Amino acid sequence: MSRLEPIATTQTDDEARALITEAEEKGAPDPRIMRILVRSRTGRVWARYWNALLHEGALPHRLKELCRIRMSVAHRCGYCSTVRSSRARAEGLTEELLWQAFDHETADGLSEQEKTALWYADLFKSGEGAIDDDAVFARLRSVFSDEEIIELGLFCAEVEGVGRFARSLQVISWDEACAIDPRLAAGAPETGG
Repeated sequence: MSRLEPIATTQTDDEARALITEAEEKGAPDPRIMRILVRSRTGRVWARYWNALLHEGALPHRLKELCRIRMSVAHRCGYCSTVRSSRARAEGLTEELLWQAFDHETADGLSEQEKTALWYADLFKSGEGAIDDDAVFARLRSVFSDEEIIELGLFCAEVEGVGRFARSLQVISWDEACAIDPRLAAGAPETGG
């Protein structure tokens, strides 16, 4: 059971209903957490920002979804680890490919951009100084434009920070997530966070 109550349907206004409906249609974030966030004006502002960051921009959505789930599993957020974007599924992000991505350097079916983004996401999770290196930016520049690097960095920062908050809400506990998908328990990496 979530640590904060979702908003009751009778308490929603037009803006809240629109954000919840969008979550229902896109699948990420899903309505369970959106029904909590819309209780706050700041939560609504953040939800609009997150929707733009996840579903718009220069980077492919599938790439961002791969990074989001990878980082979510690393910080053992039951909610974020089990949420799947309907758009990413339509773009070919299958569960099989997602699990192959945990060995991203050798995974078939991933582009060089996706492999590099997953590598960067792992570095981002591993500690404060890990991404503060000229060699990191040299590898990023080998497949990304400056615009894409900025988007990837902001995206990973949101996943890391907001993911911790989402985990603390206990919308779905880690144990519940592992019951939904036992591969989480067996294959969850132990990166920092």
